[in-house]
Amino acid sequence: MNKVQFLQEKSSYHITYPNRTDLSFYRWFTENHPDLAVGWYHLGMERERLGNEDQALEAYRRGLHLPADDFSEQLRDAYHDLLRKRRRTMWKRTTRLLLASLLFLFGQFVYSPSPLTEPKESASPESVVPAHLQRPHVEVIAVPGNVSRSQLRSQVEAYAAARRPSLKQPYIVLAVPEVAGAPLFTPLLFYRPAEVRGLLRYDPVSRTVLQDVWFDQACDCLDKPAVQNARSALAEEQRALEQVLILRNALYRTYQQKGYLPESLDRLAGSYPANSLPEVPVPTPASGLTAWPYYPALFRPESAWESMQNVLPLQGYPEPFIPLQPLQIQVHQAGHTMTLASGPHVVRRYPIGIGKNGSTPEGYFTIQKKINRPEGHDHIYGSRGLVFQSDGYAIHGTNQPDSIGKSMSLGCIRLHNPDVEELYTFAATGTEVIISDRTPTVPQWANPGPYVLAAGPEEETRGVTYHWLH
Repeated sequence: MNKVQFLQEKSSYHITYPNRTDLSFYRWFTENHPDLAVGWYHLGMERERLGNEDQALEAYRRGLHLPADDFSEQLRDAYHDLLRKRRRTMWKRTTRLLLASLLFLFGQFVYSPSPLTEPKESASPESVVPAHLQRPHVEVIAVPGNVSRSQLRSQVEAYAAARRPSLKQPYIVLAVPEVAGAPLFTPLLFYRPAEVRGLLRYDPVSRTVLQDVWFDQACDCLDKPAVQNARSALAEEQRALEQVLILRNALYRTYQQKGYLPESLDRLAGSYPANSLPEVPVPTPASGLTAWPYYPALFRPESAWESMQNVLPLQGYPEPFIPLQPLQIQVHQAGHTMTLASGPHVVRRYPIGIGKNGSTPEGYFTIQKKINRPEGHDHIYGSRGLVFQSDGYAIHGTNQPDSIGKSMSLGCIRLHNPDVEELYTFAATGTEVIISDRTPTVPQWANPGPYVLAAGPEEETRGVTYHWLH
């Protein structure tokens, strides 16, 4: 259908239903013509005009999954424009917060003779964290390699003073050697450092350095108790962030697909095909929690992702300074790598195998189905499968580990079995998959310790033999 035919259809609709809105027509059109990109494009534009950006993005995504036509390029441009707009908004908000924090610190330093304190803030019962649940907070930042110990100490102390003025508990900044492609003096939430340049323990209330250790050369420094303790605290915090991100992403994707949140978190871990997650993550014993708190009544459709901080709060730790975003699988064909990302945060990096002769499709997809132990001859699909296009394309494990890093499949994306099991844990149904020839911004990454939730027999499809493009 071309533009003229679409406008004729719209005109006929409004003649028949003169009191209905353009949004009503676009919704009617996509329900009756779900395979035409023109409808999804205009539905997305109208929702964006009305301020419903999450719903606009979902409409654009639906259109991008369709075969290419006259509106594909407009859809892609609209989708990217909205993503850029949201990123600019996020960075502006972050910049304003940072500037406000600096001004606050300056004002307190200049006008207050007493140690820095902050006014008490009112909080809802859900946001109050008992003292016994507060856990040691650690921030990993990359620092330049060509600075002296004294310069490094000064720079990291300035970072600590300006970065977290809202914190009321001492915390640790762990300085690591520069990571290629990653910004300096920016938290690397899911990075496991092999070496460190030093650490600083800072009290934001009294504005004092409680402890600091610095090294002339980067080292693993495992013989230093302070470094060992910081690494252990970091691993504990990363596990909490991973669990909360997994749950928030699954809830958000459920809302995108169904229009509502589940009554309980257990609903996320159903039998196939309702297995958004293999099971619900359970907080570690050290957290003091028996389960993650869930408050669906605090959900706000107009700010669906942002309200997840209240729906499923991160207890025991502060929210990341640069907010978490919905999970996204980014496939970089040129480098045979996959990035699991949360906005600007790299969560995981995996080596992959892809299709020969350009047979792996480029574009925007979503995880449609998740299968535990997908059946195929000779166990060719490995231990897990995540279907991202209905005509035979999946991300799956392999019985040919030597094919990872190569272009050998008929179009599917292969991972080592331990990696696909972890991806299966993180990526709920509905999670975006973006496949392109672009190289990752951060070429090398050190993943935290693996985190895999057990998949059960209820997620298998016994008796079904798959014929994916392996």
